[in-house]
Amino acid sequence: MPAYPAIEELLPHRGTAVLLDAVLEDRPGGLRARTLIRADHPYFVAGEGVPAWVGIEMMAQAAAAHAGLRARDSQMPPNAGMLLGTRRYEALEPWFREGMELEVSAEQEFGATGEGGVSACVCAIRSGGRTLATATLVVLEIIGEVRP
Repeated sequence: MPAYPAIEELLPHRGTAVLLDAVLEDRPGGLRARTLIRADHPYFVAGEGVPAWVGIEMMAQAAAAHAGLRARDSQMPPNAGMLLGTRRYEALEPWFREGMELEVSAEQEFGATGEGGVSACVCAIRSGGRTLATATLVVLEIIGEVRP
């Protein structure tokens, strides 16, 4: 299994804005990442967990990590990006419960990672062999310096 860099090196996000823990697998068409739901998660609600709607951002970060690995291949920092929208975000549970290990996948449907512009990714969140959420995200990758 290849060793991947820390997720923070692949995203333009910092601190508590980073919602994924690590890359599990990267291949030309997509990426799988993992995150463990803990009480220190920035969206954690005691007694419930993390609301399922946060899954949209987890999916977007999986897509961004895939682009970040492509940028790293070219010895460049991660590009900025923007979530433009989603088609049918469907969550089968209202909460991701404390202690759940989530696998977040993003598979490119169209567009080209690392080339900028609009692309779409088919995404899913799974835990224990069950699919908990699915969506198709439309994202914009911005090439060049757009950092504050």
